[in-house]
Amino acid sequence: MYISSNYQSSSLIGTNPNDSGQNASLANSGRSASVNGNTVFLTEEAKQLSESESIYTLSTAKGDKEYDLDSYFQAKPTHEGDVFDIEGLLLPNQQNVSALQDHLSKVFPDFLSRHNIPEAPESINYDGKGQIVLPADYPYADQLKQALKEEPAIAKELSTVNALASHLAAFKELEPYRQEMDKANSQAEIDAIIEKYSYLLGDNRQYPSVELSFTEEGKLTVTSEGSALV
Repeated sequence: MYISSNYQSSSLIGTNPNDSGQNASLANSGRSASVNGNTVFLTEEAKQLSESESIYTLSTAKGDKEYDLDSYFQAKPTHEGDVFDIEGLLLPNQQNVSALQDHLSKVFPDFLSRHNIPEAPESINYDGKGQIVLPADYPYADQLKQALKEEPAIAKELSTVNALASHLAAFKELEPYRQEMDKANSQAEIDAIIEKYSYLLGDNRQYPSVELSFTEEGKLTVTSEGSALV
């Protein structure tokens, strides 16, 4: 299972002082540096990446890549073929959940402050339709929902970490089953293991609950069944 983002990766353009045309045009919009005697020009995205203090290594369908999470969830132009590009598909693993949890813990307090929201909700959940669910007694629910509409990148990052965490929690719940199956030496043992974990394998399986838990200041801990997931 992958979670998609429309982020386009940054790039470097290598050239030399005699280059002209497309490379020179692209170089003019970025910043240059000398590498092994050659001039290397950074595109605007690469320049942003080099200057950001929120660079995280995310695990994607094409391997680990570094991204600036301050801009990762910002809306990007949709180009023909983007829907088939797997470079931005995030894997639902501990590395990605941990990265988003850490980044949100840094930016969510400032987000609350920008919108004059005195305290974070104790938790954020999502219903079956992907709609945000806040505690019934949270006094700033309407204000927070409006703020998330005004800053959709924060809303998207919250829903993404929730989705990744949901799949990660399900994978972790299946880990004992996988370990026992790896050690099985006979069909009888395999059948016994399948029977033992049948409650996790059927169509009516109950998936572990996931919750985004916040301190009053806005620091995030992603939890599953009441315990920290990462």
